[in-house]
Amino acid sequence: MPLPGETTFDAPYVERHSRLTTFFRYLLAIPHFVVVALYGFVAYFAGVIAWFAIVFTGRYPAGLFTFNAGFVRYASRVSSYLYLLSDAYPPFGGGPESPYPAGLEVGPPKESYSRLSALIRILPLLVVWFIAYLLNLALSLVALVAWFVIVIVGRLPRGMHDVMAFCVSYQSRAMAYAFLLTESFPSFDASGLHPDAPGAADRAPAGAYGTPSD
Repeated sequence: MPLPGETTFDAPYVERHSRLTTFFRYLLAIPHFVVVALYGFVAYFAGVIAWFAIVFTGRYPAGLFTFNAGFVRYASRVSSYLYLLSDAYPPFGGGPESPYPAGLEVGPPKESYSRLSALIRILPLLVVWFIAYLLNLALSLVALVAWFVIVIVGRLPRGMHDVMAFCVSYQSRAMAYAFLLTESFPSFDASGLHPDAPGAADRAPAGAYGTPSD
Protein backbone atom coordinates (compact mmCIF):
# COMPACT_ATOMS: atom_id res chain seq x y z
CA MET A 1 0.00 0.00 0.00
CA PRO A 2 1.44 3.41 -0.96
CA LEU A 3 2.06 6.06 1.66
CA PRO A 4 -0.60 8.75 2.22
CA GLY A 5 -0.72 11.08 -0.74
CA GLU A 6 1.47 8.84 -2.92
CA THR A 7 0.93 6.38 -5.76
CA THR A 8 2.62 3.23 -7.02
CA PHE A 9 2.40 1.44 -10.35
CA ASP A 10 3.05 -2.24 -10.81
CA ALA A 11 3.05 -4.40 -13.95
CA PRO A 12 4.94 -7.67 -13.46
CA TYR A 13 6.47 -8.99 -16.65
CA VAL A 14 4.78 -12.08 -18.06
CA GLU A 15 6.36 -13.50 -21.19
CA ARG A 16 3.58 -15.82 -22.34
CA HIS A 17 0.33 -14.20 -23.45
CA SER A 18 -2.90 -15.60 -24.84
CA ARG A 19 -3.04 -15.26 -28.60
CA LEU A 20 -6.83 -15.56 -28.61
CA THR A 21 -7.63 -12.86 -26.05
CA THR A 22 -4.91 -10.64 -27.52
CA PHE A 23 -6.43 -10.96 -31.00
CA PHE A 24 -9.83 -9.84 -29.68
CA ARG A 25 -8.42 -7.43 -27.05
CA TYR A 26 -10.04 -4.27 -28.38
CA LEU A 27 -13.44 -5.93 -28.79
CA LEU A 28 -13.24 -7.40 -25.30
CA ALA A 29 -12.40 -3.98 -23.89
CA ILE A 30 -15.45 -2.23 -25.37
CA PRO A 31 -17.63 -2.64 -22.24
CA HIS A 32 -14.83 -1.08 -20.20
CA PHE A 33 -14.59 1.85 -22.61
CA VAL A 34 -18.24 2.62 -21.91
CA VAL A 35 -17.85 2.33 -18.14
CA VAL A 36 -14.64 4.42 -18.13
CA ALA A 37 -16.39 7.15 -20.12
CA LEU A 38 -19.39 7.29 -17.78
CA TYR A 39 -17.27 6.93 -14.65
CA GLY A 40 -14.87 9.60 -15.90
CA PHE A 41 -17.70 12.03 -16.66
CA VAL A 42 -18.88 11.92 -13.06
CA ALA A 43 -15.31 11.87 -11.72
CA TYR A 44 -14.57 15.11 -13.60
CA PHE A 45 -17.20 16.97 -11.60
CA ALA A 46 -16.12 15.22 -8.41
CA GLY A 47 -12.59 16.44 -9.13
CA VAL A 48 -13.77 20.02 -9.59
CA ILE A 49 -15.63 19.90 -6.27
CA ALA A 50 -12.54 18.40 -4.62
CA TRP A 51 -10.44 21.25 -6.05
CA PHE A 52 -12.68 23.86 -4.42
CA ALA A 53 -12.67 21.91 -1.15
CA ILE A 54 -8.87 21.75 -1.04
CA VAL A 55 -8.38 25.37 -2.06
CA PHE A 56 -10.73 26.60 0.67
CA THR A 57 -10.13 24.05 3.44
CA GLY A 58 -6.83 22.31 2.67
CA ARG A 59 -8.56 18.92 2.98
CA TYR A 60 -9.75 16.34 0.48
CA PRO A 61 -13.28 15.16 1.42
CA ALA A 62 -13.12 11.44 2.16
CA GLY A 63 -16.03 10.48 -0.08
CA LEU A 64 -14.68 12.39 -3.05
CA PHE A 65 -11.20 10.96 -2.52
CA THR A 66 -12.52 7.40 -2.48
CA PHE A 67 -14.58 8.00 -5.62
CA ASN A 68 -11.80 9.67 -7.60
CA ALA A 69 -9.15 7.18 -6.46
CA GLY A 70 -11.46 4.39 -7.62
CA PHE A 71 -11.78 5.97 -11.05
CA VAL A 72 -8.02 6.42 -11.45
CA ARG A 73 -7.36 2.83 -10.36
CA TYR A 74 -10.01 1.53 -12.73
CA ALA A 75 -8.82 3.58 -15.71
CA SER A 76 -5.24 2.46 -15.05
CA ARG A 77 -6.28 -1.20 -14.96
CA VAL A 78 -8.21 -0.86 -18.20
CA SER A 79 -5.20 0.78 -19.84
CA SER A 80 -2.96 -2.02 -18.57
CA TYR A 81 -5.32 -4.58 -20.09
CA LEU A 82 -5.74 -2.69 -23.34
CA TYR A 83 -2.00 -2.21 -23.76
CA LEU A 84 -1.22 -5.88 -23.18
CA LEU A 85 0.43 -5.61 -19.77
CA SER A 86 -1.95 -8.27 -18.44
CA ASP A 87 -4.23 -10.94 -19.91
CA ALA A 88 -6.52 -10.89 -16.88
CA TYR A 89 -9.88 -9.26 -17.58
CA PRO A 90 -10.24 -6.19 -15.33
CA PRO A 91 -13.04 -6.02 -12.76
CA PHE A 92 -15.66 -3.33 -13.33
CA GLY A 93 -14.54 -0.99 -10.58
CA GLY A 94 -11.49 0.47 -8.99
CA GLY A 95 -11.80 -0.51 -5.38
CA PRO A 96 -8.67 -1.69 -3.57
CA GLU A 97 -10.58 -4.79 -2.51
CA SER A 98 -10.58 -5.93 -6.17
CA PRO A 99 -6.90 -6.59 -6.91
CA TYR A 100 -5.57 -6.66 -10.47
CA PRO A 101 -2.11 -7.76 -11.68
CA ALA A 102 -1.24 -4.42 -13.29
CA GLY A 103 -2.16 -0.83 -12.61
CA LEU A 104 -1.91 2.12 -10.28
CA GLU A 105 -2.45 1.96 -6.54
CA VAL A 106 -3.37 5.11 -4.62
CA GLY A 107 -2.39 5.66 -1.01
CA PRO A 108 -4.83 7.00 1.58
CA PRO A 109 -5.49 10.75 1.69
CA LYS A 110 -3.18 13.08 3.58
CA GLU A 111 -4.37 14.94 6.64
CA SER A 112 -3.94 18.23 4.79
CA TYR A 113 -3.04 19.45 1.32
CA SER A 114 -1.33 22.56 0.00
CA ARG A 115 -3.96 25.08 -1.01
CA LEU A 116 -1.49 26.90 -3.24
CA SER A 117 -0.46 23.71 -5.04
CA ALA A 118 -4.11 22.91 -5.75
CA LEU A 119 -4.87 26.49 -6.82
CA ILE A 120 -2.17 26.54 -9.51
CA ARG A 121 -2.37 22.84 -10.45
CA ILE A 122 -3.51 23.66 -13.99
CA LEU A 123 -0.11 25.21 -14.82
CA PRO A 124 2.09 22.15 -14.18
CA LEU A 125 -0.70 19.98 -15.61
CA LEU A 126 -0.12 21.55 -19.01
CA VAL A 127 3.39 20.14 -18.97
CA VAL A 128 2.23 16.80 -17.59
CA TRP A 129 -0.45 16.33 -20.25
CA PHE A 130 1.95 17.31 -23.03
CA ILE A 131 4.39 14.62 -21.87
CA ALA A 132 1.55 12.13 -21.53
CA TYR A 133 0.41 12.94 -25.07
CA LEU A 134 3.86 12.26 -26.49
CA LEU A 135 4.12 9.03 -24.52
CA ASN A 136 0.72 7.96 -25.81
CA LEU A 137 1.97 8.23 -29.37
CA ALA A 138 4.89 5.95 -28.56
CA LEU A 139 2.65 3.63 -26.53
CA SER A 140 0.16 3.20 -29.38
CA LEU A 141 2.93 2.34 -31.83
CA VAL A 142 4.69 -0.16 -29.54
CA ALA A 143 1.37 -1.75 -28.50
CA LEU A 144 0.43 -2.27 -32.15
CA VAL A 145 3.71 -4.04 -32.86
CA ALA A 146 3.38 -6.03 -29.62
CA TRP A 147 -0.12 -7.12 -30.64
CA PHE A 148 1.20 -8.63 -33.87
CA VAL A 149 4.10 -10.28 -32.05
CA ILE A 150 1.85 -11.90 -29.44
CA VAL A 151 -0.74 -13.04 -31.99
CA ILE A 152 2.00 -14.68 -34.08
CA VAL A 153 4.34 -16.17 -31.44
CA GLY A 154 2.35 -15.98 -28.18
CA ARG A 155 5.11 -14.10 -26.36
CA LEU A 156 5.67 -10.49 -25.36
CA PRO A 157 9.30 -9.34 -25.63
CA ARG A 158 10.61 -7.86 -22.38
CA GLY A 159 11.67 -4.63 -24.04
CA MET A 160 8.18 -3.95 -25.39
CA HIS A 161 6.68 -4.69 -22.00
CA ASP A 162 9.05 -2.24 -20.33
CA VAL A 163 8.25 0.56 -22.79
CA MET A 164 4.49 0.05 -22.48
CA ALA A 165 4.68 -0.23 -18.68
CA PHE A 166 6.66 3.01 -18.52
CA CYS A 167 4.12 4.86 -20.65
CA VAL A 168 1.04 3.52 -18.84
CA SER A 169 2.73 4.22 -15.50
CA TYR A 170 3.33 7.87 -16.37
CA GLN A 171 -0.17 8.36 -17.76
CA SER A 172 -1.71 6.76 -14.67
CA ARG A 173 0.33 8.93 -12.31
CA ALA A 174 -0.61 11.95 -14.42
CA MET A 175 -4.28 11.15 -13.83
CA ALA A 176 -3.71 10.87 -10.10
CA TYR A 177 -1.94 14.25 -10.16
CA ALA A 178 -4.77 15.81 -12.18
CA PHE A 179 -7.37 14.56 -9.71
CA LEU A 180 -5.34 16.01 -6.81
CA LEU A 181 -4.88 12.54 -5.30
CA THR A 182 -1.18 13.27 -4.97
CA GLU A 183 0.87 16.42 -4.76
CA SER A 184 3.90 14.66 -6.25
CA PHE A 185 4.67 15.83 -9.79
CA PRO A 186 4.79 12.70 -12.00
CA SER A 187 8.47 11.88 -12.25
CA PHE A 188 9.99 10.90 -15.58
CA ASP A 189 12.34 8.31 -14.10
CA ALA A 190 10.01 5.28 -14.12
CA SER A 191 12.01 2.57 -15.84
CA GLY A 192 9.13 0.21 -16.58
CA LEU A 193 10.85 -2.53 -14.60
CA HIS A 194 9.10 -4.63 -12.03
CA PRO A 195 11.19 -4.29 -8.83
CA ASP A 196 11.47 -8.09 -8.46
CA ALA A 197 12.65 -8.68 -12.01
CA PRO A 198 16.19 -9.96 -12.63
CA GLY A 199 18.51 -7.00 -13.05
CA ALA A 200 15.94 -4.46 -11.93
CA ALA A 201 18.06 -3.31 -9.01
CA ASP A 202 20.90 -2.51 -11.40
CA ARG A 203 18.83 -0.93 -14.17
CA ALA A 204 16.01 0.88 -12.37
CA PRO A 205 16.75 4.34 -10.94
CA ALA A 206 15.38 5.54 -7.63
CA GLY A 207 11.71 6.31 -7.84
CA ALA A 208 11.08 3.76 -10.57
CA TYR A 209 7.57 2.49 -11.05
CA GLY A 210 6.49 0.18 -8.31
CA THR A 211 7.81 2.65 -5.74
CA PRO A 212 6.21 5.86 -4.48
CA SER A 213 6.26 8.62 -7.09
CA ASP A 214 8.16 11.73 -6.30
